[in-house]
Amino acid sequence: MSSEEVLRGFAGGIICVLGDRKVLRFIENLFGRDARAIVEKLGNPLICSGEFTELYLVSDLLASAAAVLFRKNYVPYSAGLYAGRLRKRPPRFIPSANLLQLIYDALGPRRAVEVSEEGIKPFLYGNDILKKSVLKCYEPVSRSEVVGIIGSDGYVYGVGLSNLQSCKELASLSDLDEVAQNVFDIGWYLRGGTKPREKKYKID
Repeated sequence: MSSEEVLRGFAGGIICVLGDRKVLRFIENLFGRDARAIVEKLGNPLICSGEFTELYLVSDLLASAAAVLFRKNYVPYSAGLYAGRLRKRPPRFIPSANLLQLIYDALGPRRAVEVSEEGIKPFLYGNDILKKSVLKCYEPVSRSEVVGIIGSDGYVYGVGLSNLQSCKELASLSDLDEVAQNVFDIGWYLRGGTKPREKKYKID
């Protein structure tokens, strides 16, 4: 599809918009213009809004399939790479762990907190990140904005909400002070079997 073309579909109370690249400004604001360039290469933005508003990145082939569905008054339940959730209030965009991994692999960590194995384990059970488990902090960070939670292996284990306005603030914290609130951790996929009503993201 054309880079300028925007298509819309509606079915079952869900509205989907395909090709609206203005949404990528959220990624640029958080991670930089070079990150946006990488994301643009991953595919066409597909935004679907129902109970939540989710962003996917779909290939040209999937975009063509979605366009056919739109014309038949259907919309895809999900498609392509899940990139994250859009919100009407801060944080406006919660990136998926997969999207963060792609950005960090290409450009190195930014807006991230590196956490020790001892801190990753409780995080994967839904707990927050404490100062004593932080190995490194990567600017930029902003208070009440998202940060990637990564291990010393470079793997993205989830997304947090920063309590820091700058990485420099770490030096003034005590060991048990909270550095980042757990917003999403990949342990959620495993906990689904025992906590079926647990929300994916821990902020309203």
